[in-house]
Amino acid sequence: MRKLFPILFAFFFATQSFADDKKLNVYISYCTFNSPQDGPYVETYFAFSGKSVNFVANNNGKLQAKLEVLILFKQNDSIKAFRKYNLSSPEIDDTTKSNILFHDQQRISIPNGDYEMEISIRDANSSQEPYTISELLTISFNINEVQVSGIELVQSAEKTNGVSVSSKAGYELLPLPINVYPPSENKLMYYAEMYNMKKALGDSSQYLLRTYVEETQTGRKMAGMLYQKRMNSNDVEAFLHQFDITGLPTGAYFLVVEMKDRENNIIGLNKVYFERWSDNKEFLSFGGDDIISNSFVSGFTNIDSLIESIRSLRPISTAAEKNFVDKNINVVDLETLQKFFFNFWYQRNEDAPSTAWMEYREQVRIVNANFGSKIRKGYETERGRVYLQYGPPNTITDVPHEPAVYPYQIWHYYSVHNQSNRKFIFVNFDMVSNDFELLHSDVTGELYDIKWKEKLLRRNYTTNDLDEQDPDFGWGSKVNDYFDTPH
Repeated sequence: MRKLFPILFAFFFATQSFADDKKLNVYISYCTFNSPQDGPYVETYFAFSGKSVNFVANNNGKLQAKLEVLILFKQNDSIKAFRKYNLSSPEIDDTTKSNILFHDQQRISIPNGDYEMEISIRDANSSQEPYTISELLTISFNINEVQVSGIELVQSAEKTNGVSVSSKAGYELLPLPINVYPPSENKLMYYAEMYNMKKALGDSSQYLLRTYVEETQTGRKMAGMLYQKRMNSNDVEAFLHQFDITGLPTGAYFLVVEMKDRENNIIGLNKVYFERWSDNKEFLSFGGDDIISNSFVSGFTNIDSLIESIRSLRPISTAAEKNFVDKNINVVDLETLQKFFFNFWYQRNEDAPSTAWMEYREQVRIVNANFGSKIRKGYETERGRVYLQYGPPNTITDVPHEPAVYPYQIWHYYSVHNQSNRKFIFVNFDMVSNDFELLHSDVTGELYDIKWKEKLLRRNYTTNDLDEQDPDFGWGSKVNDYFDTPH
């Protein structure tokens, strides 16, 4: 499991002494690993921009920034593990030299179990209260099963003979606590560990290690980004690898590490989500003219009907597919649209593209009936998009009338893209239409807003504290209850 939180901390300028308070920009992620000697542990990775912190003079006459960090692992109201420390920047002579990124890594031992991980960070040179985020975390390492650790995205790796909190398997690793790769970044480097192969498979057995990049929407393995190697069974195997992503187009992807036995069965797997922002454009290929006459798309002879069907695909489209539709939907001919439509579903189900379309069409019918309005089709709404992209939620908590808050819904998924216990918060700000906006989600890649509770309460609630995270919802409110324990 690996979660990334790009977090912008907005500070309230409360006193004259802190009139120049800066907005702290911190990136946070974590990974879970297992030590044969010491058991499971969590690694946390922080990075913060020197330009976003407040530097003050220290006893050496130098300028230095300091963050106060508290990491808690809680079960119900009981604290099972914690780490409290000060994180200081290097000393500098003047703030014009602060345009660098500072890193911190912690390694915290913790037994298997379900936890709420709470991270609190405060700029010690600011007047503000600590800023807190929380994340549900499951640690489950079984010594009798082949397992893959969390996948750590890495900025650089150097061989070392030393031992430190950031060293593993003979390498000094500099973590990359952000999962977005801009055009300037052309390598995807990562580290993972595999456990218990010898015990589960036997001393003389081998397994196939495969690692690749796949498109989230289609499951398509990206060309040139597949590495595999036959491995001998060991108790623990460390793996450091990198892909050249120069030609990887803009899109959302999974980096996958999997293990297969001799019968080609998957015996261990983990994946991590990342996004690529690239100047490279992916050009879609639709095949020859014969694909139309020999496929289900030959029945689409009304161009307006076909255009509507193509528009409904947007929630599950890749960046390249969206780009094609945006530029060509109203200017290309029927045959080109038929080819695009067939290729779309062939990419998702080579054996039965028509079946895949009919199953999706039924889901579109459901979202149009439940989430549409007079001005928007259901698939064009945020609830419709989430439903089509991730499937129906396991539970929906619908709260149309509650004191002091806008009408809202909490959608709960048991599992989303290798993440467990995920939630979406939708809110109806106009209180008239059926159109709910996405306010917050803890699904990687979705809108993550620490201040969602304050925004939900905005109708009857005002505060002078711009960093309010846990407002008092007043008598009769069950917002916190519903969010912590979806019904």
